Amino acid sequence: MTQQDSLPGEQDDRAAEAVDVACLDGTEREPGARTHARTRRTREDEMRALVEQLPDAVARHDPATRIVYANPAWARLIGCADAVTGRRIGEVAPALTAVARYQRALDQVAASGEPAELDFIGAAGGRAAARLRIVPEAAADGSLLGLLVFGRDLAPQHDLEDELLQCSAELRELVEHAPVNIAHYDAACRRVYANARLIAALGGDPADVLGKTPAESPGGPRSSMFMQVLRDVLERGDVREVDMCWQVAGEEVCDRVRVSPQFDGAGRITRVLAVGRDVTELGRYRRQVHLQAFYDPLTALPNRLLLGDRISQAIADARYHDHEFALLLLDLDHFKNVNDSLGHTMGDRLLCAVAKRVQDCVRTLDTVARLGGDEFAILLPDVRGMDDAAAVADKILRYLAEPLLIDGRELFVTGSIGIALFPVDGGEVESLLKFADAAMYHGKHAGRNNFQFYAREFTARSLERMDKELALRKALKNGELEVYYQPQIDLQTGLLIGAEALLRWRRPGLGLIEPDDFIRIAEESGLIVEIGEWVLSVACGAVARWNARRSRPLKIAVNLSPRQFVRNELVDAVARILADTGCKPAWLDLEITENLLLEDSERTVSMLAALDAMGASISIDDFGTGYSALSYLHRFPVSRIKIDRTFVDGIDGQAEKSELVKAMLSIAAALNLGSVAEGVETAQQAAYLKQRGCRAAQGYLFGRPMPLADFENFLNKQTASPAS
Repeated sequence: MTQQDSLPGEQDDRAAEAVDVACLDGTEREPGARTHARTRRTREDEMRALVEQLPDAVARHDPATRIVYANPAWARLIGCADAVTGRRIGEVAPALTAVARYQRALDQVAASGEPAELDFIGAAGGRAAARLRIVPEAAADGSLLGLLVFGRDLAPQHDLEDELLQCSAELRELVEHAPVNIAHYDAACRRVYANARLIAALGGDPADVLGKTPAESPGGPRSSMFMQVLRDVLERGDVREVDMCWQVAGEEVCDRVRVSPQFDGAGRITRVLAVGRDVTELGRYRRQVHLQAFYDPLTALPNRLLLGDRISQAIADARYHDHEFALLLLDLDHFKNVNDSLGHTMGDRLLCAVAKRVQDCVRTLDTVARLGGDEFAILLPDVRGMDDAAAVADKILRYLAEPLLIDGRELFVTGSIGIALFPVDGGEVESLLKFADAAMYHGKHAGRNNFQFYAREFTARSLERMDKELALRKALKNGELEVYYQPQIDLQTGLLIGAEALLRWRRPGLGLIEPDDFIRIAEESGLIVEIGEWVLSVACGAVARWNARRSRPLKIAVNLSPRQFVRNELVDAVARILADTGCKPAWLDLEITENLLLEDSERTVSMLAALDAMGASISIDDFGTGYSALSYLHRFPVSRIKIDRTFVDGIDGQAEKSELVKAMLSIAAALNLGSVAEGVETAQQAAYLKQRGCRAAQGYLFGRPMPLADFENFLNKQTASPAS
């Protein structure tokens, strides 16, 4: 063996031995030389002992990759007990699969002079037993002296990995079977993990849960709110708690969810952990307690306590927005007779039926409450004074007057209503209740089956309304009513295509009165039926005269009241008027409201069908201002829609209105309906409507409503029409 092939420290050992021999022979040496050699040899022995005892494998190869030295740990790793010095790794353990990789790594380091690493699978096989690092050993001149191999035992790491895997499996088992819903969300609010309970709660299909945001699964407004909570936690790092509810198999499920941020090593929020515990039963219990505390057990209406809270809210809102609201108290007349003659069970059923009828008379934002016995309260949180409150009270009394069928028995019931207004009558809950109650008893003393206002001045206004109704009854006979006409223009051609007939009342001493001041009275009193037929007759007579000398006929638009559909005489009346005036049905456009379509009664359907079969066209007036009847448009013989002036006003400057009008025109086009825009006052509005496909328009831009003589002069000046 050459000097280069000796084990680590062998050259120094020989040097030390030479010093010792020289001393024994009596040869002179420096005094410190022998001591230095012995010290160095001691250190080498200590180093060798340390390397021999290391748990990590250590070996040295010469430039030809032959083994120069290997410690016992290396031998155990390779699985050989024989001497290995002077042999290559392939000769020491030829059966090991990893030997070839070891040898290639040695050759690579010897050739490149760059260190290398590899995982070495030992004699036992299975997972890698050690991670070997091969480092070149260079001389001062840069030549390769050998290769040093250091092997880190991976057994402790494997044990730790096994322990971690076991802990992870146990943790996953706990999470999967925990009685809570658990989910992880990434920075985009997508679920990257959901336990089995949450997946089952969201429908059972992992594909519909994982990778989805709450807005996508389960969806709905509450999920959108939860998305915002997730974003807040991702942005701010605060822990949040929120209640989440969704429908599963038709039943509501609720969780109280704790949302916590999850941080990476750099302290950045990368995920969100959401843990939800089921509070469905707790929610049901709370709702049950709430119902018992705030709702009447018989009718399920709010009770006196909840009504007081609603009134307090209405007071605060009315003060803030500076508006009025009304409180009505209803007491059934002679209800005691029902209990005495038919029993309390029948009385309870009658109370439930009355509660339903009263609810049908008000809006969803109004509150109907039962105060006890046969006394009810109706809170109207936003009214325009006495007239609105009176209209609701009158409607309730009329609905109550219709017979009730209970257990095969027809019952009749009436009521007395007292009305108090905020802030005129009172500014506190108790005062409003007291004043409404006093007004209600005044109604009972006045003969029952009526409504009374608490304040004298409002009673005076009620009398004024009665006076106006009486004057209106005389107006038709006295010739005080007039029909005005407003031109309708074809936006695409600019030609006059017709007019709308508009009612006016020239009341002696008061001048010309607009319909808004008396139409409601005419509706509620039933006078609108007689007045409506008169307007129809006048308008049909006028258009018949105009078209007698025109090759291109005009159409006349006439409004119909819902009250005219109550009686079955409307179709006959229209046919009679057409015959009497010589007006062709094709010249007549009958305008109805959306609310009429919503009734969807057989009577309304048959009457509209008869008018359509007659040849008259049907238009929906003030389209979009009431309850939308879009789902009914295809079921009724509607020819066109009229876009209300409130939408037209501002379309050239307000994006929201312009989009609404565009949507309405799109609906009309999709259903092949005509379209008329009301209240067109500027050329810009007309241009916008024309560009969006609106077919016709009326408004001050083209002509104001005018008396018959003025309109006929207007017709004569229309030189743009070749038929004029």
